[in-house]
Amino acid sequence: MKTGFVIALLVIAMLCASSLAQEMTAEDWSKKGEDELFNNSSFEGALQAFNKAVELDSTNATLWLHKAQVHEFMGDRGMAVEAYNEALKFTDEDLQKNPDDADAWWNRGVILDSLDRQTEAKEAREKAVQVYNQTLSDNPEDGETWFKMAEVLISLNRREEAIAAYEKSIEMNSSKAGMAAITISHLLAEAGRYDEALVASDMALNLTSPDNVQDMKLVLGIKGNILAEEAKRPEEALQAFDEALRLDPEDRTALGYRASVLKDLHMYNESVEAYQKAIELVSDEGLWKTNAWIGKGDALLASGRRDEAMEAYRSALEVIELKIQENPEDTRAWESKGRALFKMEMYEEATEAFDRSIEVSPGPYAISSASDAAWAGKGDALLKLGRNEEALEAFRQAIEIFPLNGDAWQGKGEALQALGKRIEGDWAFQMAEKLGYRE
Repeated sequence: MKTGFVIALLVIAMLCASSLAQEMTAEDWSKKGEDELFNNSSFEGALQAFNKAVELDSTNATLWLHKAQVHEFMGDRGMAVEAYNEALKFTDEDLQKNPDDADAWWNRGVILDSLDRQTEAKEAREKAVQVYNQTLSDNPEDGETWFKMAEVLISLNRREEAIAAYEKSIEMNSSKAGMAAITISHLLAEAGRYDEALVASDMALNLTSPDNVQDMKLVLGIKGNILAEEAKRPEEALQAFDEALRLDPEDRTALGYRASVLKDLHMYNESVEAYQKAIELVSDEGLWKTNAWIGKGDALLASGRRDEAMEAYRSALEVIELKIQENPEDTRAWESKGRALFKMEMYEEATEAFDRSIEVSPGPYAISSASDAAWAGKGDALLKLGRNEEALEAFRQAIEIFPLNGDAWQGKGEALQALGKRIEGDWAFQMAEKLGYRE
């Protein structure tokens, strides 16, 4: 799971406010948007809810930010930029009224990052840290501020400091203690400290109310992914995903993860069934369904059912083409098209699709960016075409954008070996393995 995407989801989860009001206020619609995004995996439902929230509270910068981020997830960069600019306008108005509003400085950093204005984004986040530090110097037992501090420190890539701040928020019984432990688990896994990450995920489970199904599923998903991808303990990963499905039998995200683990365990028929159930649960023709079709195709292909696999990949392409017709600049749709074509051994066409994804992709800091995956996919296609020097450059581009891309490191190793550079290739393979690369 790509780190930027995971952190983005966690940030949205933290920012979305809960409400007990009986009438549908802006906060209620914001909560509904969160539910649609996390519980139903519905970008369309989330967007409708955040649109309602903005209608009721049109000067709320945070609601505009949520709206922009959902547009990003849906691949509509143009609409996202418009919403980000509205969020920035109202954030700046808030800061004019109160220059010491740390939350507003933090929001400003998120918005500017999403608009590819990284220098200004860093300045805004540093200002947020400065104000949070002042708050904590006055009240070092403020667990809520420790949590916010940790979130900003992540965005500044100060990860060890962020982990320490999350630990302080847990120590001070912050209302976000469970979310803090979830994020610690993710950060430790990213650093290759898998045993510690699993301890943190178990802590998160203990700190999360069993009634909070949304957060319980999130913890189990992260724990399952660590077990499957990094710790290489697929049987235990399967248990985590099964537990998530006991909480919500129609959680298509958990079904997708479960299907992937079943495939890794060579339980291909069960994997195909799980992917098919996930497909049936998806009402919209979006990239969730695309990934399920591709996963189903992979399981079918691994079991020797080639004709059925090709049919699954064609079904994925049908969904993707609809997305591209709706938005010709949907970078994730073009990247998915490249993957489907690659699976069908149409390498020239796949290269063209990956090139198009790269061409229309926003900056690498944007939620909707697929540029590192597209560069890695292009490298794979070029390798198949025997264009090894070009493939090596594509993998280098992917790694430059996202150094933790295990697929890109594996591809770089294969390209180097194809060029007769065995020692350099072996080193790249070692990096891929450390990053949890799996066939």
